[in-house]
Amino acid sequence: MNAIRLQFPNRERDDLPLGPGVHALGRDDAGVPTLVDDPGRGMMQFCVDRRGIWLQLRDDVRGIHVNGRPIRHVAMLRMGDILHVDGYQLSLLGPEPVPAPEGQAAPVAPSGAAIVLRGIGGAHHGRAIVMDRPLLVGRQRACEVRIDEPGFAERHARLEPHPEGVVLRDLGSEHGSRVNGRPVRHALLMPGSQVMFGTQHRFVVEAATMPTHPSLTLPANEPEPASLRPAQDGPVAARSALRIPWLLLAALLLAGALSLLLLYGAR
Repeated sequence: MNAIRLQFPNRERDDLPLGPGVHALGRDDAGVPTLVDDPGRGMMQFCVDRRGIWLQLRDDVRGIHVNGRPIRHVAMLRMGDILHVDGYQLSLLGPEPVPAPEGQAAPVAPSGAAIVLRGIGGAHHGRAIVMDRPLLVGRQRACEVRIDEPGFAERHARLEPHPEGVVLRDLGSEHGSRVNGRPVRHALLMPGSQVMFGTQHRFVVEAATMPTHPSLTLPANEPEPASLRPAQDGPVAARSALRIPWLLLAALLLAGALSLLLLYGAR
């Protein structure tokens, strides 16, 4: 079973698997979002490669939202994101999270590759938290990651630094948390994992070195999809690089001519 998939709420319809490559999302005869073989029938396409997961909309498509934010052309997606398409909700699920190691948090040797918890949604959007010690998540004022949301547990979970990422340990909350779109109580969050507390408070685990998840690795003999490659490569890029010195030379000659004109024209 493919690890990356689009899932409807309550599993009301079959999941839509996304393997490495390009996938077009269109509509079936009832208007429900579905994967289509003909890219011309697609509203958008998903590109899954070693760089990550990218969403690219057709030029005339509007009204697509990711985590409540409108998307116009291209967006980089994270496992755990929620898409709204024509009134339908689709969750981008990643693989099952790694179970949390048992026992207390192990000491993490200091290194230059610090683990950071970065807020990407909710009240902590844009905040970067260095994981150099255990942190509490909850509604209490004493919590380092405070979620001031009605019904949220006063002590929801504990985040512990780990040599491979961050350990999430639930402290008896009612609904737990979501990691890469999947409900969990305890898990090891790897670099690149997205964790969501409550209904909108999203964080992503980042490190100086972000390994590629195995689900995003293309087979050795499979070319990278061309749809989202950089616009210039090979001879085109070389010609552009050679063009720059001539532009600089022309600008210098023009500046010199203007200087002479001002100098001798004033006499």
